[in-house]
Amino acid sequence: MGLNNSALFAASGNNQSMTHATPVSVTWREVRARLRQEYGDLVYASDIARLRVEEDSAGRVCIICPTEFGRAWAEDNLGSRLRALWAAFDSQPRDILILAESGAGASHARSVRAASAASVSHAALRPVDEPSGGMAAAAQAQLTLDAPRATGGPSAAVVRFTFDTFMVGSANVMAATAAKAITNSGPPPFNPAFFHGDYGVGKTHLLAAIAHAVSLGESKRKALYLTAEEFLNGFQSALRARDVQPFKDQVRNCDVLLIDDVHFIAGKTSTENEFLHTVAALMADGKQVVLASHASPDQLQVSDPRLKSLLRGGFACPLHGPDLDLRRKIIDCKIAQARSHCPNLEVPEAVRDFLAARVTSSARELEGVLNNVIVRTAYLDRPVTLETVDEALTELPLKAERRVSVDEIQKTVAAYFNLSVDDILSKRRTQSVVRPRHIAMYLAKTMTTRSLPDIGKRFGGRDHSTVIHAVNKITERLPADAVLAEDVEAVKRRLRN
Repeated sequence: MGLNNSALFAASGNNQSMTHATPVSVTWREVRARLRQEYGDLVYASDIARLRVEEDSAGRVCIICPTEFGRAWAEDNLGSRLRALWAAFDSQPRDILILAESGAGASHARSVRAASAASVSHAALRPVDEPSGGMAAAAQAQLTLDAPRATGGPSAAVVRFTFDTFMVGSANVMAATAAKAITNSGPPPFNPAFFHGDYGVGKTHLLAAIAHAVSLGESKRKALYLTAEEFLNGFQSALRARDVQPFKDQVRNCDVLLIDDVHFIAGKTSTENEFLHTVAALMADGKQVVLASHASPDQLQVSDPRLKSLLRGGFACPLHGPDLDLRRKIIDCKIAQARSHCPNLEVPEAVRDFLAARVTSSARELEGVLNNVIVRTAYLDRPVTLETVDEALTELPLKAERRVSVDEIQKTVAAYFNLSVDDILSKRRTQSVVRPRHIAMYLAKTMTTRSLPDIGKRFGGRDHSTVIHAVNKITERLPADAVLAEDVEAVKRRLRN
């Protein structure tokens, strides 16, 4: 029997008393509500709300997806987190099966219903081969990914969250470069590394990619990936069991510790203190610590000034929402991945461009829309057209981003740098004007759908090659120039507000 949350890291000889299992319908409501909170309204509406739950005669929980494609998507993207949440909300361990109601996998699903499945584990720590969330491994399980495994290598989830599938653009190139540097053998290049940004910009993907690369590297280092919630639950359970040392040993027995959603710990005094000592101990031993949060170190509302000081002493790297070019790269990558399930999938260039221009908030939202479009077309034998995409978009609660014009960009950049719009449009070549002008051209290219010649005309009748030069210059300097990156992001914030 797997350990439940209250027994995490307690002595393994302590048997848990048997209790009645929570009704499936009650647990499913709790799990769905939590998934909606974590994945957002868009993914919930397009993918999670379509799932239904059944309990078979053996007491197993069957999550039913409408199609085989939907089943594969749910297993890869929701599987480990869904099982973890079910373990947290149900009072007894259950087998969780993700099945297809129709399509190529339907007959297989029926046979799986009749077969026995492995029991769901309830521990809060998971190995790095399940990066997309949840408490998937038993507390005693090996915490590293030793690959290739006898079963054929890393899981589908870890293959999905690698550097190969992390699309890089101006919004995240500095973060991607830093993350790859962390995977090299030798002393930590910067410690702790702290990646921060809004929901869906790639923080979890980067941490999972680091864990994957470290564990498969020639140095055979151990990587441990946790969410802050798992760290907190494990520590609190250890406190209740009055035996904290096993928790300390497990969390600190690694070469690279990666903790996601660190903001979850902020303000929880006892957990903050343990977190501080864990990070400090690992750093003192020359081990790498990698953290991710919605908030930057300065914005974290921590109660211990020592923790704030420790985080400030590392390398804080922002990830921003994807610009138009990066969104297009993400779309191309996701379509290529989808062809493993739908080999005949064809998405016209015009549709890809339309999606990149329309869905602007995050990579996660973009993926949710694309999944919705593919399910609506590939399994209904319908072509992917602008009409079918528009039909899908009208039913999804897209997070709207205010459209901006080139004129607005020019005015906002001028005001930010205490210049006039005439200065931006002028032929002056002093650095105090050229740099803001280049930023304005870069934003016009990445935040609007205007063509390069059109942008050039709107900047005092300049040639499109001048715009290309400005865009390339800003793109090249963003990864290494923190001041430039902050200026660009500050102007973006003003434009969005």
